[in-house]
Amino acid sequence: MTGFRCTVIFCAIIIAHAQEVPVPPRPQGYVYAYSQSNNLTDLQLDAFFDPLCPDSKQAFPTLLQVANHYGPDVLTLRLHMFPLPYHRNSFLASMGTEAVYQLTSSPSAVFDWVAKIYDNIYPLSNAPTKHMSETDVTNMLGDIAAQLGIQKSQFLHKMADAWVDMNIRMDWKYGCTRGVSGTPLYAINGVVKVIDKAWSLTDWIGVLDPLVRKSVSNVIFNGNYLTICL
Repeated sequence: MTGFRCTVIFCAIIIAHAQEVPVPPRPQGYVYAYSQSNNLTDLQLDAFFDPLCPDSKQAFPTLLQVANHYGPDVLTLRLHMFPLPYHRNSFLASMGTEAVYQLTSSPSAVFDWVAKIYDNIYPLSNAPTKHMSETDVTNMLGDIAAQLGIQKSQFLHKMADAWVDMNIRMDWKYGCTRGVSGTPLYAINGVVKVIDKAWSLTDWIGVLDPLVRKSVSNVIFNGNYLTICL
């Protein structure tokens, strides 16, 4: 019996170790725009999107409207890639997001990339790529990157970087720790919310405006954005 208990404990330790989420070298996700002070805001919105998910595609333009409505001095939008296994090219498209980020270090380029992927969601979906290899699909992604002014050869080289692969794995595992099982899914100040893909900007304002009022004691208009003074 003692030997059996030791075996069970040993197996449990192995399983726990195998499921451990690695600590990333930077916070996961891609920030849409930084505030003038480069500080994160009191109101934070994390969005978990699959780059080849039709529901995510539908929700994406409104997500950007929300970010632009409040501005980076009021709301920090962070986009996470959560590739779903039944969209077979989704992990590659997610890797492309990280590749663009590393090649440009530009939040706007990352979101331009995601928008381009959604524009090409059908050619990259399962049926049209059924007989294509991973190399073929990666070349398609390279052509999309070239439309953003990124040299295709540099993009393809970055796609072969193991660290690009690892960063997307870590972001996916982070989503799992938040209970993400489908997309799009959101976390508002860390609290996970299932929000309908058809929500409008008005719907979002109804949820976020009360949070802004609670966290702000004084608001000053600064250009096109609101600056929080606490």
